[in-house]
Amino acid sequence: MRHDVVTRVDCHWIDVVGPTREELQEIAREYGLPTTVVEDCLDPEHLPKFERIDDAAFLILRARDHAAPDDSSTIQQLTRKIAVFHRGSLILTVRRIELTEIAALRDKVRTENGSRSVQSLITGLVLAAFESYDWPLERTQSLLDEFEEGVFTDQGSSPTTRDAFNIKRRLTLTRRILWQTSLALQKMMPPAERGDPLNQEMRDAADAYLFWVDQLLDEVNQLLQVQLSMSAKRTNEVMRILTVFSAFFLPLTFIVGIYGMNFRYMPELAKPYGYPAVLLAMAGVSVAIYVWFRRRGWM
Repeated sequence: MRHDVVTRVDCHWIDVVGPTREELQEIAREYGLPTTVVEDCLDPEHLPKFERIDDAAFLILRARDHAAPDDSSTIQQLTRKIAVFHRGSLILTVRRIELTEIAALRDKVRTENGSRSVQSLITGLVLAAFESYDWPLERTQSLLDEFEEGVFTDQGSSPTTRDAFNIKRRLTLTRRILWQTSLALQKMMPPAERGDPLNQEMRDAADAYLFWVDQLLDEVNQLLQVQLSMSAKRTNEVMRILTVFSAFFLPLTFIVGIYGMNFRYMPELAKPYGYPAVLLAMAGVSVAIYVWFRRRGWM
């Protein structure tokens, strides 16, 4: 377990990373926090939520795990949980692994001058959790731009259906997390305090990230539709070429089949110019088909 304590004039922040259940029980007893609820923060399944227990508040956030694989199919694979306990001037944060954004906030609070209120620190934790989605969403935007260029031009990498599906699944999971976080923040803010600048900042951040994810989801859905349309178009082109070849060779094959029946009495069979005459007739049929296709606009 790594245990950091940051004390400012108006707040006391305890940041715990990778604790055991026994260590959490000891921390809960030391600071008078509900033991069972503190132990629950080791459960990785929880979605973002907010609840009050007596005089303490409990907030669960989920930050994006930058090491998550591209084929992550669950929220637990894609994100890491941050448990935030608040009572009076005490703030306790618990998580399984170190997160860059939380570490940066901790260093900033430790080195900054002046006081920092509890509300300001909670706002900083919420914004840090949101900021963990910046790099993955920017990377997704770059991938979609590259894929779009690959679909419409010969440059860039052409996307596969699996690539687009993985992007859509990650965005769908991210949107669900952000939506649950937004609901938790609304529950955390009393109606009379929703106009507070710090509360407004958290709400604006939640709305901005939700809008960003919705925009990317629209783009990936459009990309999938375009990719399917392009695939159907390529299939139609192949079928059109095959149909043209079939239209040319079907009557020629019919003529060859007739003359391959080996009857004794057949037109032009015994004449010296019979063979060239049949070839000429076959060429005429091909020219007639070509002219007909051109007039219909099929070629």
